[in-house]
Amino acid sequence: MALGGSTFLQNTTMLEQLLEEINFQRTKEMRQLMKDDSGFVVLQGTTYWTDLFVRHFLFQEEQSIDCDDLLFFVRKRHLKGSPRYLPKYETDVEVFRKDSKKLPIGDPEIDWEETVYLNLIVHQFDYTLTLAICTRTSPKELQVLKRHSQKVSVILVQVGEATAGARVTS
Repeated sequence: MALGGSTFLQNTTMLEQLLEEINFQRTKEMRQLMKDDSGFVVLQGTTYWTDLFVRHFLFQEEQSIDCDDLLFFVRKRHLKGSPRYLPKYETDVEVFRKDSKKLPIGDPEIDWEETVYLNLIVHQFDYTLTLAICTRTSPKELQVLKRHSQKVSVILVQVGEATAGARVTS
């Protein structure tokens, strides 16, 4: 089940296809690294990761039963004053609905690779979400005032020939 010109098998899930495409890209980058004696990898633009995100999360063919329409974007802003050879970034996570007219598609400040990974985790894997309300008791200390955790599970449901994911919270 390789990407190089062949099509995916009909029975693969969206998750398997996405992981296969990520693996293909990583293998390609490693081959470039091994060919170059300098040890540097020329990073391609973000178009690969943007395209992957759009195909697998924005315009996915499989409809989730829970109709989860939240998309998560990782924004990295270069901090002024940090040296060019060792840049520092401020990272924010932004959340939009799929049908929002303000989706940051094509925004150069979005880290598309990390955005793909974050949405992969949120939409395809089980996890525990914890929310804590805190107060700062000193410059380096926080006191938790209230905390709530909730397990979020993704279950696969066979619908005709397609497999769809549904999120269950407990």
